[in-house]
Amino acid sequence: MSAKLRPRSFRPGLALLALLALGGELQALPFFARSQGMSCLDCHAAPPKLNARGEAFLARGYRAPPKLNLSREAFFERGGRPATPGVTASAGEIPLSVWITGRREERSSGGADRSFLPKVELISGGPVADLPLSYFVEWRVVSLDLRGNGTLRDRGGRFEDVVLNWEIGSGHALRVGQFRALNQYDVSLRLSVSEPTVFSTALPGERSPDARITGLRAFSPSGRSPGLAYSFQSIQGQTASDGLFHIVTLPFVGELSLPLGDEARREASFELEGPAKGLFLETFYRRKLNSLGAHAFIDDKRRLLTGVGRLQHGDFHATAALGLDDAAGRDARTRYSLEVEYLPSRLGRIVPGVGFRLEQITRAGRDPAYVPYFVFTGPNTQQTLLLQIEARFQGASRTVFVDLSTIF
Repeated sequence: MSAKLRPRSFRPGLALLALLALGGELQALPFFARSQGMSCLDCHAAPPKLNARGEAFLARGYRAPPKLNLSREAFFERGGRPATPGVTASAGEIPLSVWITGRREERSSGGADRSFLPKVELISGGPVADLPLSYFVEWRVVSLDLRGNGTLRDRGGRFEDVVLNWEIGSGHALRVGQFRALNQYDVSLRLSVSEPTVFSTALPGERSPDARITGLRAFSPSGRSPGLAYSFQSIQGQTASDGLFHIVTLPFVGELSLPLGDEARREASFELEGPAKGLFLETFYRRKLNSLGAHAFIDDKRRLLTGVGRLQHGDFHATAALGLDDAAGRDARTRYSLEVEYLPSRLGRIVPGVGFRLEQITRAGRDPAYVPYFVFTGPNTQQTLLLQIEARFQGASRTVFVDLSTIF
């Protein structure tokens, strides 16, 4: 059985204005950077892509030491392992960030050609007092995407993430909420506009009379769904994000949302259905930005096994993935992706970058895809602008994205 929540309708603009009206009581998620006198580039190679310092900060549950007790240089020398409790927002302050994106999208297939506002996100995260808990919430007040016929689909009010992490101790942790099952590569922190299809292409689930439930029963490693995850770090490294990790995730059928509007109540309704989709297993070893690992999804009628390697050398970054999937009623398929990026790190507050990805899923009736992209970020203080230009060439089909975002 699925459970549905039907909240009262109100316009996304009013919701955003109500939150922004709090004015002085709001602190952006870079509250931690401000409190330590840091900039975006202290934790990002180019926002939103994390560097090794950012990975360590995230692994500590957004915990940084009080500025008066430990300098940021000393904090990073300790590998992101503070000797004192983490910084938290003062009473009346809400760690909040806003991410607004405008898009120009052109598709040769179907002649879709449109400029629109795909997302306005409200993001909050941080430690919970002095408890071994941290949270992260990413709510899309505006969520629009372009259909093949050139019309816009409204999914405003859906949650990208609603996560509570509990550090049990001795390398053990629990996560509950709505999140991506894949941990080795957090594709939400990618520089390209689109996600690598090796991670985003779903295995279909059982069909339902409700088309939305049918879609939610599908599983992909980078797809978000309600779930429960247990992680164990068997080997610890010099930083909190380094070492050998093992994660077991139970993803459930559903979506956590507060739909804002009539169409959103159809396209992004609150749903929750049991039992679990299957079992997702992942293990990887990471040192700074280099990692090697594998993940598998197991269900009665579908299987997925993928190996992933990530490499960073100077200003060059690379990610390679090779996998096999099998679902009832069709032949097994091979899926692969190879991505390289160059991000010059010696240009001060302005960071340009270029990337290229080759990806393919065999026996899917599609040609290999070639995805070049360009990014430009600045001024990277405690707020930034992000320009992303991406083209996707796949057989006779061509798609171009131009995204301009502000993050503050």
